[in-house]
Amino acid sequence: MEPEEPLGVISPNNESGLILILTALSLSFVLVSFAIRLYVRLPPRLWKSDDNILTAATALSCVQTSLVFYEVHLGLGNRKVIENNDEASNRIKKYYFANDFLYLVVLFFSKAAVGSLFLRLTRQRGHVRWIWSILGLCAAWIVLSVLLISIGCSWEKTFTVPFGRWLAVGITDSLTELAFVVMAGFLVKGLRMSKVQKGTVVFAFGLRLLAVPALAIRLYYLNPSTLADNHSLALSLAVVCTQVQLGYGVMAASVTVLKPFMVVYEKPPGSTDYLTGRNKTYGNATNDSEHVSFKMKPVARSTEVSEKRAVGGATTTDPTQPYAAYHATAAASGREKDHDSIHSHDSRRLIIERKTDWSVRYEEAESQKSATSETGESV
Repeated sequence: MEPEEPLGVISPNNESGLILILTALSLSFVLVSFAIRLYVRLPPRLWKSDDNILTAATALSCVQTSLVFYEVHLGLGNRKVIENNDEASNRIKKYYFANDFLYLVVLFFSKAAVGSLFLRLTRQRGHVRWIWSILGLCAAWIVLSVLLISIGCSWEKTFTVPFGRWLAVGITDSLTELAFVVMAGFLVKGLRMSKVQKGTVVFAFGLRLLAVPALAIRLYYLNPSTLADNHSLALSLAVVCTQVQLGYGVMAASVTVLKPFMVVYEKPPGSTDYLTGRNKTYGNATNDSEHVSFKMKPVARSTEVSEKRAVGGATTTDPTQPYAAYHATAAASGREKDHDSIHSHDSRRLIIERKTDWSVRYEEAESQKSATSETGESV
């Protein structure tokens, strides 16, 4: 009985095993990160447009990865198959050419998910204009990229696309990633939070920049001057870098919605918008035009009867009563009082009403002191 042929081999002339291992590892990261995002965002009130976009990116990433697995099955990574112009080599070229477009589309959807998350985090006009500008840059990037790799090229020339085109695609891709990190810093600049919290938010979005090294290595192996005597090895390593970049790009889009990074930026419960600016505070409703007033009133109890006695012309509460309960209400008020403003999305004032139960206990020591003083006077 002949031994079964392995799924992949790692040798100087066959790198199919390396492609399979790193592609499967990249896909596992994508699926695990998406499962975590589902767990965090699954309630209907939390599921937003950025989650839908990332779902599309995850689905397309699975399709792209499936094509890579099928290409390896056809002979991708095998030097003999790649260098021959037979039917198997032509089929690999066709799927590889289709994978180039899927690679760009998945990257675009991962960028769009981050941009949609920015739009969900802020409503300021200046922020929204810059976010849409970055999304427009991403749209221009994918249109330019598709044109560069398709004009004058076909599946027959997919392994010989001019390197200058891929270099232009990679540089503009890196610029869009850098724009998202700069936008994250601009987003938290006006918020009144600690520098550590601001750094946490920027760090979460800055993790996307770690995909740039994989992009740079991919461009290195796409250069015809790299491993000119072994084009199959260069092609296999370029495929590996492509999968690592895609997997990390989709995974980084999910990292930004995890609680450790979002808790410092999410709106406090009950607020209608983020509070920034000179006369606004984040999570603080007190300013120069507001004051807090307290009002206390006793809470009546059906099982207790208030008894008072006079001592030295003053009225006090009976010390035999354990305690008297009082109800105190603290309310913030200012020059303008508008009950409906707290429910308005356009309100610039935040009104907080707080109710506190106060318990006052009268000790028997006071009554004993009075009895002692009366005894001394009588003597």
